[in-house]
Amino acid sequence: MAERAGAASFVRESLVACGRDLSAGLLFGALLVGGPISLAHLVHNRTESAVTGVAALLLFALLYGVWAGAAFGGLGLLWRTLAQLRRRPAGNPVVFAACLFNLVFLELVLFYGLTYGQVPWFTPGGFRSMALFLAVAGGLTGAVIWIVTWALAARAARLAASGRLPRLVGALALALVVAHVVRPIAFRLAPEERTASFDPTALVAGDGPPVALLGFDGVDPDMLQDLIDDGELPNLAQFVREGTSSRLGTISDANSAVIWASIYTGETPRRHGVHDFYRIRFPGSGAGLFPVHRTSFKELIDLVAGAPGISRRFVNRLDLASPPIWEIADRAGLPTVVVDGYFYSFPAQRMFDPSSRLLGYGLNDTLAASGTVDTTLEWFAQPPELPQEVMDAAAGRPDLDWQHRAVIALLEHRSAQGEPPPRFLNLYTHEPDTVSHQRWRWAEPEFFPFVSRAGIEEHGEAVADVYRRIDGLVGELRRALGPETVFVVASDHGQSPTFVHRLYTQHRHGPDGVLLMYGPGIRRGHRLETSHVLDVFPTMLALLGLPLPEDAEGRVLSEAFEAPFDVGSSGRVATYRDAWQPVDTVGGTDVERTRQEIERLKAMGYL
Repeated sequence: MAERAGAASFVRESLVACGRDLSAGLLFGALLVGGPISLAHLVHNRTESAVTGVAALLLFALLYGVWAGAAFGGLGLLWRTLAQLRRRPAGNPVVFAACLFNLVFLELVLFYGLTYGQVPWFTPGGFRSMALFLAVAGGLTGAVIWIVTWALAARAARLAASGRLPRLVGALALALVVAHVVRPIAFRLAPEERTASFDPTALVAGDGPPVALLGFDGVDPDMLQDLIDDGELPNLAQFVREGTSSRLGTISDANSAVIWASIYTGETPRRHGVHDFYRIRFPGSGAGLFPVHRTSFKELIDLVAGAPGISRRFVNRLDLASPPIWEIADRAGLPTVVVDGYFYSFPAQRMFDPSSRLLGYGLNDTLAASGTVDTTLEWFAQPPELPQEVMDAAAGRPDLDWQHRAVIALLEHRSAQGEPPPRFLNLYTHEPDTVSHQRWRWAEPEFFPFVSRAGIEEHGEAVADVYRRIDGLVGELRRALGPETVFVVASDHGQSPTFVHRLYTQHRHGPDGVLLMYGPGIRRGHRLETSHVLDVFPTMLALLGLPLPEDAEGRVLSEAFEAPFDVGSSGRVATYRDAWQPVDTVGGTDVERTRQEIERLKAMGYL
């Protein structure tokens, strides 16, 4: 009987203690983790609304508080159960939980996704040396995290025992609230970086050759060169041999959505306004917040994504503060063709030149969606009257396949109608990056553990196959566009393998992309010493004979031209920033249908 009473007493005491542990975890996660991370998001997004600031603090405090509270409560219960079984005191479980929580969280922040290109002091030759580095670095870092957290947590436990901790917690909570109110107000009151106004009369195109900008996401310069050396890519090999090439410097700690926005506008993220693939929206957040990398915010918000008022919205043309290169070309009267301008070709903006055509991101799925083409095509194509052969080529096909088929079908249709090739063609595909993330493990098996021979036989050529398909597309475009066309091939970044991530490659640290320039007026067999993704935009303007902006953040790659380039030859404009605002394009529809389509596209996450 006494043993049963003792067991019941232990359970009651454990549950009460677990409640205390959970409360400590809630405060720890909300104030010491969620609060600072919330403030980092306000700074990252340059939030100007105090309401959004307070709403973000509440959301982050709740997300990280519940996360830490669950960890503290569960670990405390486990700690006390083990202590009871061993019949000896186990110390303070809250201190242990704080140490373990910080150890896991900070080790993930530091090492999750670490690539071979980021390891300091030496270059790992394979996964064994990389694993050794991770073990040593992780162990030393973990020891420091544990010791520092233990000392701080033990100090907090003493403050709690003395009754002084509540005042410290209250002061910290008040400081976070004040910071979340004051920081947005400071952003709103800070003087804006003003540039001169855009002068539309200056947008006059001069003489220049037809130009094709081919964007291949994630094409790696080393993989490309290896395949060229092996004779696998004859068209791209000719671009290197008879044109100008370079490793293209990229933007560090940025993903493809950010970098392509910079390529297409010539602006840094601070100016073009895109900081991630999507915004996270919650009550009080307005347009939503771009997530900060490595904070676990994206993962935590996924757990409550179905809650009312919480959603993700992928970026689109409406998020760009400045027009992409194809809109400038079209408004200058240059016949322009766009086949997938990534997120920034949706919603499709009206084309000014009668022979211009835009086939936007997501068109393939829209054409394949039964019964919706007649009501949504104008969001993905401008003008929406597509030739049947283009619709057949694009409908339902995967990335690269639909872009390849659609652009060739569109160019053939133009030729059959007696129209010349466009003065500017912009094509983009994301497939090289997608396949690299999914299949690099088998392309370079020496960098990954537990790679089977059967896996190599099945997937080992997947990445190279995409490069071969790209080379085939380039060859077809050369024939369709003619020898007078200048080709610019660009990738936003390269690839770095990692085996401590769900993807097999990462590129947040900024491995170089690829730049190839080929055609009349381009230097033969030349290699640029330096180039950057911000240089693509002004170089494209120069090739097209369009005015260069005085506030350009990149430069014209004049070393790639055979003849000396005169910066003033194509005229100047003060800026293209805010040159014209995008509109929700719904050509020729009534107001009610427009409203319904907007609501449907919002529900789909497009707007």
